[in-house]
Amino acid sequence: MSNSPRLRRALAAATCALTVCGAAACGDSAANGGAHAVLKVGLPPSEANADLQAKFAPITDLIATGSGKPVEVKPTSDYLSIVEAMRSGLIDVAAFSPFPTPLAEAVAGVTPLVVAKGAAYSSVFVCRTDTGIDSIDDLRGRKIAFVDAGSTSGNYIPKLLLKRAGINPDTDIEGSYAGGHDTAQLAVKQGSVDCAADARTSYQTMVDKGVIDGSTQRVVAESDPIPVSLVIIARKDLDPALEQGIVDSFVDGDNAAALGVVKATSFEKATAADFDLFRDAASELGVDLEELSRK
Repeated sequence: MSNSPRLRRALAAATCALTVCGAAACGDSAANGGAHAVLKVGLPPSEANADLQAKFAPITDLIATGSGKPVEVKPTSDYLSIVEAMRSGLIDVAAFSPFPTPLAEAVAGVTPLVVAKGAAYSSVFVCRTDTGIDSIDDLRGRKIAFVDAGSTSGNYIPKLLLKRAGINPDTDIEGSYAGGHDTAQLAVKQGSVDCAADARTSYQTMVDKGVIDGSTQRVVAESDPIPVSLVIIARKDLDPALEQGIVDSFVDGDNAAALGVVKATSFEKATAADFDLFRDAASELGVDLEELSRK
């Protein structure tokens, strides 16, 4: 399961879908010269849409407060759909994954506004105990559900762990994309895969809620902490005053509830250095972000 072809296919599919949407006049587009009276906010794939919107309400509330505009939430099928929607002006601001942020900058000219830091955020491999898998070395030849091609904790960092363990993530495992953190864990529970690559926080939340059983579905490998757990990005040419208002709302506003959503300790104005680790990881995995941006 190669990263680059999957990313290229996803970008092409997203472009096609958005082109059809545009032909059907499905909403006003800032790309066509209009300014949205309502700010359109993209949310990443994570859980069922209703649950996702409720979970991210403190995040979207800060965006609304900072921009001074009402927001319309736009759940998406995957991270790369967010990239294409922003390039087409169909989404103005989005909650995004840190690893593909440099790709989104190159492809769609997005601006990273805010990063969430200080979370106990890591990637884990979670396997059923009846598989006999006890460590990352046992994953060779196994069926593994990843979250999404653009996911940091549910795709790129787990594949980096595999590569460093001498396991080729493209040829030495049977990989698939589940489309969300919860669906990856449910695939393990239902027996369609042996393991899931996921964020530690997502796994623990499902255990705490009783959705999965931590005694029969357990962590067998874990990454080092990931320093950035969430990025707020803005589409190209969004009003700089709106951008600054959103930054101020996250950094200096009443952000306690939003920090709780991502289990972070602070929101900070994004800088280029925040993404150096992810660029280095992309290089180690052989993912050429500049090449992908030209596809």
